[in-house]
Amino acid sequence: MRKVAGGLSLLTALVISVSAAPQNTNESPKRTVIASTYDVSKEVTLEGTIQSLVRQPAPGEIPGARLVVSTAQGVVDAHIGNHVITGPHAESFAAGQAVKLVGIMTKFNQQDVLLVRTIQTENRTITVRNEHGFLVFPGSKASLTGVTSTGGVR
Repeated sequence: MRKVAGGLSLLTALVISVSAAPQNTNESPKRTVIASTYDVSKEVTLEGTIQSLVRQPAPGEIPGARLVVSTAQGVVDAHIGNHVITGPHAESFAAGQAVKLVGIMTKFNQQDVLLVRTIQTENRTITVRNEHGFLVFPGSKASLTGVTSTGGVR
């Protein structure tokens, strides 16, 4: 009797595990990848003065931090992402600070936004995006411009 009960329990567990498995095992999980629309041939250079740093955008605005910069062409929303202002390599920006921004203009929810690739201040150049428009982490290989290597350990 014990053998029959044990076999029946094993058979029940097997049926449950098979029925709980995904039915269509040929499908892989779907991911949404948005192709970068950043085109370096469309880059513009703007010089101006920082009015403010917006850390938390309002609903409907592009996610991530941005600088509101006063230029000769008017006020520009310059998207810099959160990596530049957080973490161990965080940069600080102050109202009244002069900056030179390189990036491309785009629209987000019918609002003009400058996707900043580099920020130049009086004493440093900060890489925000690579040449494909992807945000880079401060201190990463892509953001270290002008750094030479001695070869390291071999």
